[in-house]
Amino acid sequence: MSALQDTTPIIKAAPFTVVREIILSESKYRRFQADLLAETPFIAARTHLTGYSEKSGRFRCLLVSTRKRQDGILVDSEGYAYARYAAYVRDKRELDLAGVPRDNLNLKARER
Repeated sequence: MSALQDTTPIIKAAPFTVVREIILSESKYRRFQADLLAETPFIAARTHLTGYSEKSGRFRCLLVSTRKRQDGILVDSEGYAYARYAAYVRDKRELDLAGVPRDNLNLKARER
C-alpha cells in the first residue's frame, strides 16, 4: 500500500466520559480557549475528577463551555491545574450529558 492510500488516522479516538460540565461566561471561555495551558482555578478545584479510569477503560473529562454556544472543550487535566489534554467539541449536544453535574460558574460570578 502506498502512503497515499494509507487511511490510518494520525490521531486515534479515545473512549471518554464527561464527568462534569463547566459553564463559563463568554469572555472567560474565550480567554480559556485562547490559552489552554494557563492554570485556571476551575480546573485546579476539579483535578480529582479527571484522568484515566482503569475500571471503565475511559478517560474522565470536564466539558468546558458557555450557555449560548454549542461548542466546547473536553479537558483531562491529569492532576494539573490546566488543560493538559484537550479536545474541541463542535456540538456538545452530540455528547451524552444525561446526569452529568453542571457547575455554572457564569451564574456564580453574577451572584457575587
